[in-house]
Amino acid sequence: MRMRIILTWKKAAGLILLGAAGALFVGWSGLVSIAASSGHFAVTRWFLGWTMENAVETQSMLLLKPKNINLEDSALVRRSAGHFATGCAPCHGAPGVPQSPVVLQMTPSPPRLEDKVAEWSDEELFWIVKHGIKYSGMPAWPTQEREDEVWAQVAFLRALPDMTRAQYAELALGGRPGGTDLEAGGKTTVAVDDIVENAIADCARCHDRDGLGRGQGDAKNAFPIIAGQPAPYLYATLRAFALGRRESGFMEPPASRHPPEVLEAVARHYSEQPAPGLRPVDAADASATPALSDASISHVDDAPVTEQPLASGSVELSLVPLAPRQDKAGLLEGEGDHPYPMVPAAAAAGPPTTRMKLLELGRRIATEGIGPRKIPACQRCHGPAEHRKSPYYPYLAGQPEWYLSGQLRLWQKGRRGGTAYAHLMDEIARNMTDQQIEAVSAWYSELPVAERYHPLTTR
Repeated sequence: MRMRIILTWKKAAGLILLGAAGALFVGWSGLVSIAASSGHFAVTRWFLGWTMENAVETQSMLLLKPKNINLEDSALVRRSAGHFATGCAPCHGAPGVPQSPVVLQMTPSPPRLEDKVAEWSDEELFWIVKHGIKYSGMPAWPTQEREDEVWAQVAFLRALPDMTRAQYAELALGGRPGGTDLEAGGKTTVAVDDIVENAIADCARCHDRDGLGRGQGDAKNAFPIIAGQPAPYLYATLRAFALGRRESGFMEPPASRHPPEVLEAVARHYSEQPAPGLRPVDAADASATPALSDASISHVDDAPVTEQPLASGSVELSLVPLAPRQDKAGLLEGEGDHPYPMVPAAAAAGPPTTRMKLLELGRRIATEGIGPRKIPACQRCHGPAEHRKSPYYPYLAGQPEWYLSGQLRLWQKGRRGGTAYAHLMDEIARNMTDQQIEAVSAWYSELPVAERYHPLTTR
């Protein structure tokens, strides 16, 4: 006896509705186990893992590692070590750092990464670090606009499997001896009344206590120099990171961990740190440097003046949000061609072909500017302290080349926030060619840091 079943569109629609109703009933009943303590069935664990692996592989297919990224660069590895210690090790552990028993009760529990990174390609690791994994506790990178930071984290992950306990402590924990016992996550207990010292120690993972940055040899220029930068600039920058007005996956988390009063103390600490090669400050120099809240600071051009403590709240009110990705005319960033030739007026003989010619172009841009291109001389605002117009303008002498060029390119894209005066750089950066950015960044990187205080000698 045969049964004939005729499937009509009405029956198909009914089955779909019945299935949807059944799913809603199961969800409404509360009988589905969502307890992390129950774990997953083996088949469920396999299916979810298989799906995740396929998704990462497929969605990272179009990614290509930039040609200028060398994942074996020790400076790149060091640059992301501090973030790994505070943002990754609490869940994944690290050499000499155990995972917390609490973390191990998550479903799924975060794996230790020393044995896992080899299973993924560079591009797949980049995708995971940048975008995170839903429903796993793995967050996305704090800002999607800083792919340079994500690649630095990938470089650290590539170095992790061969890293010893002592090497990890030196890179990520501020140089603590490798034999020191560490708590789960790599943190140590700090007294409540020592919060400022704890914040400075947090900064010192990367910038060291002297503000000159950790690292030797090839990793010497892994971090920007913050020693001796004006305290108002440092404080406003930290608050911009904390409030999301300046984007950095490395800086936003630590800046948001501390209240304004602590950030002010950190800013003052690093502003008071000397740099190598500085002559002792004499009485004339000291009298020329007013107190941060001194009302006698003169108003020069657009330089801000404050008579209040740095953490008074006036800084937060003056911070400018990042510009939207689309302008009022509806044009997306990067659309259209530059209306100027690629060879700037400062290099009439053509693009520089040697390092010396590149530095000479950079010197001319920094000290003279390029009037027809509306590029003012950088030294007018970022030169020696006695010539600087505002305590909110940082010095640039001795800063790493990669850092300066990277910041200028963020301004070009409209993605560089900061203090209330960061927007002054938007148009300047957009008027600069890649060659000019490379040149001026190279010139400043080769200046002695001491020249942030004293006039430049003839070069």
